[in-house]
Amino acid sequence: MNIEEKAKTLANYIDRLSDFKIVLPDIPIPYSHMGATITDAILQAGTTWETVVKPRIQKLIKKYPDAKTTSGFFNLLKQININTLLDWNDSDKPNRILKVISLFLEEKIETETDLKSWLNNDLNITKLKKLRGVKNKTADYFKILSGISTSAVDRHLIEFINKAGIDISLNEYSEAREIINKTAEQKGINKSLLDHSIWKYMSEKKGKRKLCKRGHSR
Repeated sequence: MNIEEKAKTLANYIDRLSDFKIVLPDIPIPYSHMGATITDAILQAGTTWETVVKPRIQKLIKKYPDAKTTSGFFNLLKQININTLLDWNDSDKPNRILKVISLFLEEKIETETDLKSWLNNDLNITKLKKLRGVKNKTADYFKILSGISTSAVDRHLIEFINKAGIDISLNEYSEAREIINKTAEQKGINKSLLDHSIWKYMSEKKGKRKLCKRGHSR
């Protein structure tokens, strides 16, 4: 099957799911707060977003409005240690956040509007992905957080595509992203919104399965 056919297969699968819904993100994006945007993009990998990332970005948005620009976030971190600010034990992801801030300041990226424009240049994507811990998914997630309509493929989305009868793996990232994006086009849905809805659907399914294994389900 070509991409169009795979997208049609995925669209038909979605239409057959009685419990699948198009849902908006818990916090409207863009956040209009670069501290939250950078923190979300870097912390999300390998974590549970709802319990680990969400409360931290909510705190940043509510308690530190001056960190809405990259330089404002940088100045805040001169006053408060980043591990203390984020209530984070190890130094790996906080250091990645500092590297992103440094790059964005060099590139004069102060707001999500600046970031959106910057990310539309493939050469800048290459610069971003030179940073430790920033690969395809994180780069695409930065795009979503800046307001660019696309998908950021993770294991949840790959599993969902597989369930539709399309054999693909994370090693085929670009094709998986193209399938999701083309499916969104066929269904007349914003690409980022379809990405989020699939992620939410699969995350909730995983959560219910975990509860069932622990004996806490109905």
